[in-house]
This record gives sequence, C-alpha cells and structure tokens, in this order.
Amino acid sequence: MAQAAVQNEFESWWATEGDWVEEPNYRRKGMSGVQCIERDGKKLYVKRMTQHLFHSVRYPFGRPTIVREIAVIRELERAGVIVPKIVYGNATKVNGEWRALLITEDMKGFVSIEEWYQQHTLTPYPDEVRDAMLKAVALAFKKMHSVNRQHGCCYVRHIYVKTEGTVEAGFLDLEKSRRRLRRHKAAHHDFSQLEKYLSPIPKADWEQVKAYYYAL
Repeated sequence: MAQAAVQNEFESWWATEGDWVEEPNYRRKGMSGVQCIERDGKKLYVKRMTQHLFHSVRYPFGRPTIVREIAVIRELERAGVIVPKIVYGNATKVNGEWRALLITEDMKGFVSIEEWYQQHTLTPYPDEVRDAMLKAVALAFKKMHSVNRQHGCCYVRHIYVKTEGTVEAGFLDLEKSRRRLRRHKAAHHDFSQLEKYLSPIPKADWEQVKAYYYAL
C-alpha cells in the first residue's frame, strides 16, 4: 500500500468519534483512551494514544506501546489464546508527535471475570458452569505462558470469560505484556499480581484455577 494511502487510512480511523469507555488519561506528556464505535454493524473499540512509548536497545528513542501490543496479540492468537480480534492497528508521527491506534472487535458474549462474579452474586450458578469456567481460565493462562508470555497487567478486569454456549476465557489490555526466559517466571508474575487484588473471585475458586493449571 502506498504511503499516502497508509496515512489516509490512519487519519480516517483517527477521526472516528464514539463514547469513551476509558476516559482520556493525560500523563507523561501523552494521552491514552478508548472509545466505542459502530461500523458496518459491528461494535469496535478504538484505543488511541499519543506519546505513549516504550524504550529498548532496538528503539532507544522510543516506540509506541500499541505497536508492541499488536505484536503480542498476534503472537497469542497464534498460540490459541482468545484475545480481541484486530481490525486495524498502526502508528505514525504527526508534527513530531507519535500517534497510535488499535481497533479491535467487541469480544461478543464475553464479560470480565470481575463482572461475571458480580452478576452471579444474587443469581446462583450451577457448579458445573463455574467449574467449566475455572478450567477455561486455567487453560487460557497455560496457553499464554506456554510461549513464555506474561500478561504484565494481570487484574480481574482484564480476564474475560464466556459461559453461554461454549465456555471460554481470554485476555485483553496486553500493552504491558513481556516475554520471560522461563515460563514459570511468567506464571509467577501474573499469579502474584492477580492475587493482590483477587476480589470478587473467591479464594477457593482461584485455588481451583491453579490446580487445573498445574494439572494441564
């Protein structure tokens, strides 16, 4: 695709407007936020950032974190992990300022595990449904860690589950993911981080997730 066409496509997506689901957060001389839009009958989420950069030996002057997140999502998708489907993603400089976009489809039928437990606080759920959900969460973690990937921002709002029809689990918000030399290091980091703020997951349920995880 010619550079002009690439730039036009970026600008077209950048100009989209929708309801903020994550209000713009201004820090470190940059901005980050997520909007929900409708396009071609689909609900999409538009993560937009300015000057949110990571630095490395390869990119000593910085590279947009969204570029790294796109690569992580694609890697995990190849590993069989359920992650948001990318519709569009790119980064460009405008007047010396980095702008970056990640457009993903709504994970239809999924809710965060935090919301799942909140929904079922007053409405009891069958033990077999809960058990299948816990197994799905364990499997999702196992697949992610099998490629030495840690989530890096592992909180209940970033683990998504579906219990209607086929029971499944996956992840979103992977911009802080990183690769570890050993998979047990990835597991230790994610599990330790999640356990600091485990609510509303009951401790017994989380212990069951870990039991399934280490049995796989």
